[in-house]
Amino acid sequence: MIVGNTFVKFVRCMAKAGGDPLAAAEIHRKDYGDGPALSLIQKSIITSGSFGADAAWRAAVNDFLAGVAVYDVMARINALSPLHSIPVRTRILIEDEAPVAQWIDEGQPVMVSGASFEQANIAPRKCAGLIVATKEVIHLSTDAAEKALTRSLQRAVAKITSAAAFASAPVAGAPDSLLTGAVAVPATGDVQADMIALVSAFTGDIERAVLVMSSNTAMSLALQGAMVGAANGFGVKGGIFCGLPAVGSADVPDDIVALVDAAQVVYGDDGASMDISEQADVTVDDVTHSLSQENLVGFLCARFVSWQAASGAVAYLSGVDWSAPVTKSGTKGGAR
Repeated sequence: MIVGNTFVKFVRCMAKAGGDPLAAAEIHRKDYGDGPALSLIQKSIITSGSFGADAAWRAAVNDFLAGVAVYDVMARINALSPLHSIPVRTRILIEDEAPVAQWIDEGQPVMVSGASFEQANIAPRKCAGLIVATKEVIHLSTDAAEKALTRSLQRAVAKITSAAAFASAPVAGAPDSLLTGAVAVPATGDVQADMIALVSAFTGDIERAVLVMSSNTAMSLALQGAMVGAANGFGVKGGIFCGLPAVGSADVPDDIVALVDAAQVVYGDDGASMDISEQADVTVDDVTHSLSQENLVGFLCARFVSWQAASGAVAYLSGVDWSAPVTKSGTKGGAR
């Protein structure tokens, strides 16, 4: 089964038909027979492509986003320790200081303890990426071609948000990076010392915490094995490191290792959309390509998502380089 299959079949048939839903319906019948994507194409004939809050359309988009979650850093954090997920455009309170309960003797008054909350209002931000494929790929109806197209689209959508969530510098138009305002701890290259310093600087709930690092850093740690506290199964995608669940991602900078209290990160996801073009001009590395003249199809993937971290929810190591273990002063390698 290909996750996100309905959404991609709809997009592929519409692209193959040049955006004509009547022709797309016939293409679907020829290539796939009946199915949920055909129903969406037929609806688009009536609605002129505007689905609004249509339940079947939302289900197809959510199915596609389930495949995006395989690559998306925020979704992978959520799978290990739940984020504070809410509908977008909703004002909520985030607890940043928990109330304290106390034992009291019989007949004694109950002491009042404080609790502190921050307000958060999540408005979706739009991010978009353009994927270009040859018309030959679009016209192929094989499982291999469909899987390749599906995975490329899902990876592109995930990369848009993952890179911004842990960006070292502000990304124009994106929500603030989770590193913005977080405590930064300079790394020394000594993994054990760096992890001790990171945990000491972290003021969130360590039981809800998730480590986030680059795939390269995770691979370096995996090569060092038990020497640095990695458990069996730790690798480029993460695992358990120093007793903490960890996510490794190619979209996280190599010099960053972040510790995130997931429950103190508000997250809103308003879905995704896809537009198709065969007429646009696309500039890649200062070279302009004409989609129509070069027999190409452009897929413009857009996602509507936002996040906001409470104070103290994130601490991170900066300048990380754990490519090799530090040799302690006064010791030498080899057997003694």
